[in-house]
Amino acid sequence: MKVGKYAKTVIAALFAAVVVAKSAVTDQVITPQEWIDIVLAVLTTLGVWAVPNATRSDSLAP
Repeated sequence: MKVGKYAKTVIAALFAAVVVAKSAVTDQVITPQEWIDIVLAVLTTLGVWAVPNATRSDSLAP
């Protein structure tokens, strides 16, 4: 298994989880707005996973 293939998704999920957890634990209650934030964080992570990593030649092309 190549770690590089999933590194982008792991980092996106990690940061999304940190941001959502920070807002959710401040008052010990998950509000409807926080549920929306959770859904958006999950969708963002899935979007990052769906877009393939650029190959070296793609990133250097003009």
